[in-house]
Amino acid sequence: PPWHLVTEPVAQWRKVPAGTAAEASVGSANLLQMMYQEPARWSYTFQTFSCISRLKAMLEPPPERFPATPHPVRVFERSVYSDRY
Repeated sequence: PPWHLVTEPVAQWRKVPAGTAAEASVGSANLLQMMYQEPARWSYTFQTFSCISRLKAMLEPPPERFPATPHPVRVFERSVYSDRY
């Protein structure tokens, strides 16, 4: 069967949109960089955001390039269960 590699959405982690309309004019935040610069403050926020973004990627349907294959093999760079340990 065809294989589909699902990578971690690192680009999303580097460009997190601002939360409110007032902050939207500022742009976006690099959550990955913030976590490395100040881990005591941003580790939990980053871990939660990265887990949710990987879960969303996992729940997306496979790409249209596999129309004849009902269940293509999907390989994920990191499991959502890795956050537990």
